[in-house]
Parts: sequence; structure tokens; C-alpha cells
Amino acid sequence: MLERLYIEATETTPRVFFDKEESKFIISGRSLPEDTESVYEPIMDWLNEFEQDPNPEIEFEINFDYYNSTSLKKVVDILVILKRIETEKNSKVVVVWYYEDGDESSYENGEDLCYAVDLPIKLKVREE
Repeated sequence: MLERLYIEATETTPRVFFDKEESKFIISGRSLPEDTESVYEPIMDWLNEFEQDPNPEIEFEINFDYYNSTSLKKVVDILVILKRIETEKNSKVVVVWYYEDGDESSYENGEDLCYAVDLPIKLKVREE
């Protein structure tokens, strides 16, 4: 069984909680790391392992308070894996993108990311 992945948030890195058994996949908080590769490497490794035996339904939540462009590039890499899981493993994948009420830029980023990899998206206003 794939172990749960939990990474505590810092001032510049997001909280990550992936649990195959509970079917919870959440990235939240701030994502402005200086070394994006090292921060996202354990996430990518976990997802690559998860891809071998994914859940039949996946709701993947992205709830950034703030993020930089290199973090968005990593989100695209994550979505590419999720798209592969949807296509090759016949899992039902939905991405939930949270944004601040009135933040058109974040709203559009969520739309654009999922459109780019052709995944369904739920755009939700972040509750305070």
C-alpha cells in the first residue's frame, strides 16, 4: 500500500496531504520556493508511484494562497500525470482550484491550467 504523503507548510512552501486510502489529494498554502525542483520532487515521486495503481475516482485540490510562476509549471507537471491516469487507467479525475473572491488572475490560471491538459475543473471561491 502506498504510504500517505504529508509535508508541513512553511513560509514559502505548500502543505501537501496525499492519502490514497482516504482518497484525499490536497496542496495548499503558499508556493514560492527558491528551489522548486526539490520541493516538488517528493510530490512527483509519490504521484508516479500512485499512477501504477490509482483510485477509480480522484478529486485533486489545489488551494494556494499565493504562488509563483515556477510553482505553476510544477502544477502543470502534476496535471499531466493526472491526465495520464485518467486516460490510461480510466480513473475519473476532477481538479478543484480554489481562488480568492475577486482574484480574476487566479481564477483564469485555474481555468487555463486544466484547459491546457484537458481535465475537468471545479473553480471554487476560497472560504475564509
